Amino acid sequence: MRRFLLVLGLTLGLAGCGGDGDDQLTRAEFVQQATAICDHAEARLGELGAPGSIEELEAYAREAQTVTGDTVDELRELEPPEALEDGFDRYLARVEEVIGQLGELEEAAGAGNEAEASRIAGEIGDSAEAEDAARAAGLEACESDA
Repeated sequence: MRRFLLVLGLTLGLAGCGGDGDDQLTRAEFVQQATAICDHAEARLGELGAPGSIEELEAYAREAQTVTGDTVDELRELEPPEALEDGFDRYLARVEEVIGQLGELEEAAGAGNEAEASRIAGEIGDSAEAEDAARAAGLEACESDA
């Protein structure tokens, strides 16, 4: 989980996460479903392995961007309870930022710019904001994923 938040916040200016309220989940349902999504993302990211070179970093960033985007799409399908909506929106906003940063990381690594890649990776690794938002959304299991 730590790695997913790292990659996400590694993790979204959403214009709301729900529909008409008919599909709004209970807190327990929301946490269970979101945790399952985060766990799946963590497993997928773990399968990527750690990049050992700038060339591998480019591929890693591209794949991590795909996994993270897929995860956000799945999370957006959930309608959290009203009490968790603000935290969930903040969490998703941070994840969207990370997706953009992963694109920048891929570009820097592709250009062989290790200094820029390192700077961007550091920004992605600053997951305090994502962790706070995950906590506010009741998603303690996803804290380390952003």
